[in-house]
Amino acid sequence: MNRINVLLFIGTISGIAVLLVVHTLYVRTTMIELHAPGLPALTLIHITDMHGRKHFLNGSLHRLVNKWQPDLVCITGDLVQHRGQLEQMMKEIGRIKARDGIYFVPGNYEREEKRFIRKKRYTEQEYESLQETWKMSMHVMQNQGVAIAYEKGSLSIYGFDNSVYGKEAYVQEERKEDQAFTVFLAHSPKIITYIEEAGLRADLLLTGHTHGGQVRLLGKTWGAYKHFHLGAKPDSRVGLFAINPGLGTTKLPVRFGCFPEITVYQINPDRFS
Repeated sequence: MNRINVLLFIGTISGIAVLLVVHTLYVRTTMIELHAPGLPALTLIHITDMHGRKHFLNGSLHRLVNKWQPDLVCITGDLVQHRGQLEQMMKEIGRIKARDGIYFVPGNYEREEKRFIRKKRYTEQEYESLQETWKMSMHVMQNQGVAIAYEKGSLSIYGFDNSVYGKEAYVQEERKEDQAFTVFLAHSPKIITYIEEAGLRADLLLTGHTHGGQVRLLGKTWGAYKHFHLGAKPDSRVGLFAINPGLGTTKLPVRFGCFPEITVYQINPDRFS
């Protein structure tokens, strides 16, 4: 191999490395506008699947969120890969400012941890301890709902426990007439099967878990979740069915063709002053 070929080889490898770093660590923001006549102008941010990741090429997690001055932040699970990352992640989440609160549903990595190639299921005692830690910074929702009252109407948030482990259930009272907008939170998009079988209805379903495949080629997922869409699409049962690609990585330490994402939902944007 002559010198020119060596330089071309090194340049190619370097270019691929830079590309992978950018695709893995540059957070994209997706804006979605929604309309709910009974509510004021609100900004809701959805983040998910951090897997311990707090810092990115374009800023730390709390800065990327806070610049939108959100009213609500919804987190749909998989905060960290293992408990050793939890303290720093909770400090980062504690820096997020959301006027009407941060709402969290657990993912599969809230019931298990992974160090290198070894996975370990948490004991019930360990899980209870983790819950107490989460509750210091977030509203932890495990088959629970809450209504946030505004001057006219209210916004209802219902969080399903992890559907990966079959913990999901709907136990909230029936939707009231003055609840102008209902948001469902779940870690896995597989919750849509439960929603359909139970005959439930909402205006927005926020999920994660799939990482969008994490590595996408030709705009398609080629892995285990290829039957799920990426992003938000209209759905007759939940109004808008959103699958966020998440912020971190698992199994493979890189992303390609599937940037980490923060999704910003602007409800009644025409009412922002």
